[in-house]
Amino acid sequence: MLRITVLNEARGATFKMEGKLTHEWVVEAEKAWATFSSIPQPGRVVVDLCGVSFVDDPGRELLARMHSTGAKLIGSGPMTSALIEEICGGERPPLGKWIRTALSLFFLLLLAASMPRKDLFHGRGISFSEDASAAIQERIVAIPPSDHSISVPGDKSGVRTLRKGLSR
Repeated sequence: MLRITVLNEARGATFKMEGKLTHEWVVEAEKAWATFSSIPQPGRVVVDLCGVSFVDDPGRELLARMHSTGAKLIGSGPMTSALIEEICGGERPPLGKWIRTALSLFFLLLLAASMPRKDLFHGRGISFSEDASAAIQERIVAIPPSDHSISVPGDKSGVRTLRKGLSR
């Protein structure tokens, strides 16, 4: 089943479809589209596919013809979005996506510019200044050897030795 609704507004017209765009419903949608497109529209024309759950090959061809006449296809969901991308494929991305990409690049460059030059990648590990190395060496504490043994899971001899050491 397919439901078609036409909404006329001052900004433009919307040709909304809900249901399955298959078989005999494609013929009905094509008749409704022919009638709709024969009337001059005041603004842009949008084909709303948000309520469409399935589209077969003839339905896809109809949507491609609608797009070729200048109608903008909109939809939601992975199947509908992929179909719209396939039909509209070569068009430039929406302005909002371009702006987000440009801002991401700008902030990445800003972050890279704020890093000190000596800390940038040199193809080696991290190096410390002499003061930092001395400070690290001062914090190293020697641990004296112990007469207690440490048990390893599954090592019964270590457990016995540890118990002997604790019973002193």
